Amino acid sequence: MGQGGLIFCEWDSVKKEFPDFQRAFAELEADMVAKCDAEWMPKSYGYMTPGANQYGATSILPEVFRGFNTAIMAHWRQLITSTGNQLLIYGNGTGAIMPEDIKVAWLGLAFPNKQQNITELRWQISDKKYGRINIEEIKSYNKPALIFEEGFVLNEEESFDLWGYVEEADFQRIVMLGALYYKTIDRVLGLCGAAIT
Repeated sequence: MGQGGLIFCEWDSVKKEFPDFQRAFAELEADMVAKCDAEWMPKSYGYMTPGANQYGATSILPEVFRGFNTAIMAHWRQLITSTGNQLLIYGNGTGAIMPEDIKVAWLGLAFPNKQQNITELRWQISDKKYGRINIEEIKSYNKPALIFEEGFVLNEEESFDLWGYVEEADFQRIVMLGALYYKTIDRVLGLCGAAIT
């Protein structure tokens, strides 16, 4: 996982017209279910409505991350007030650690802004650093997305950080695409927008 390339595309048509997205998402989901089955045994996969002795999945929730201003994110829209190299999204625990009993299958990023203010990205997952990617090409798309040919796993209690070069300080939405897996449903219950630590 996470060894291949990436593509830029229109987010509103990728699911319909890009079969490699469906393949990549299916492979990532199969890998994540196998990982969760092994690590959260004897629990089994209960999808979005897990029963007793099952784990579940949902969309990637911003509340498991901190954003530019170091606050736990309640949504993907951020006011980025500085230009240059900036820490944009990272695990919400001390040391950018992902919460316990939460795993994220990360397949890409969507940028649903009319104005795109980020020109480069790089990230680190646990002790593995990934090289810089110039994303200025997204300015030529109406609803741009960056989709990985192979997804990444953000594992519980491991660090994650996403950095970017900010060309202009302003509001920016950076939406993580994929799925979030939780060991117990209590991890994702509670008030919408409330931190998941």
